[in-house]
Amino acid sequence: MKKILSICSLLVGFLPAAVSAEDARPQASQKPYEMMQKLAPLVGKWSMDTEITNDGGATWQKVPAQTVDVTFRHKDMLLAEVPATTEGPGFHMESYISYDQYRQSYRKAAVDDVWGIMDVYEGSEEEDTIVFTNMKSGTFFPIAEGVWRGFRLTMEVKRPVRRMMIEKTDDDGKSWQQAFRLTYTLVE
Repeated sequence: MKKILSICSLLVGFLPAAVSAEDARPQASQKPYEMMQKLAPLVGKWSMDTEITNDGGATWQKVPAQTVDVTFRHKDMLLAEVPATTEGPGFHMESYISYDQYRQSYRKAAVDDVWGIMDVYEGSEEEDTIVFTNMKSGTFFPIAEGVWRGFRLTMEVKRPVRRMMIEKTDDDGKSWQQAFRLTYTLVE
């Protein structure tokens, strides 16, 4: 019992300083909270229309629309995008965004219900968008013998209609081609 109390006492020393009545967040939370609040326009229920191209954007094929819920979690320090249902054709993506104040970048973790790979992206703000890539994490997808595909996501932060362009690279980011085009329309 003494050992458990000693460990608990030691861990308490590493927790952020006590929070005062005026300041509802520990100091360590201020910057990530502030950066995550910039993503508040994304919160809501959205109809997501997805188009796919296999020829660099010359032609596009629509896939069935999905409804996704975008919510803040973890005391508004995490933004989750979750499909309303995973029934129906195609693949369904669940993703989470947070802000890393030490590396000054947003992080996005995304996993689908077909391949099950957790793809990890880092991104930064560029006007009313965030541009993410998985180049640093190396969470690429195998396409052919010795060929691995990376992605770049350009996500608008606005409402009631926003877009996300997904580009692909098979040469470690030397060149990019359009792959997916998503249009989100706010439902509620």
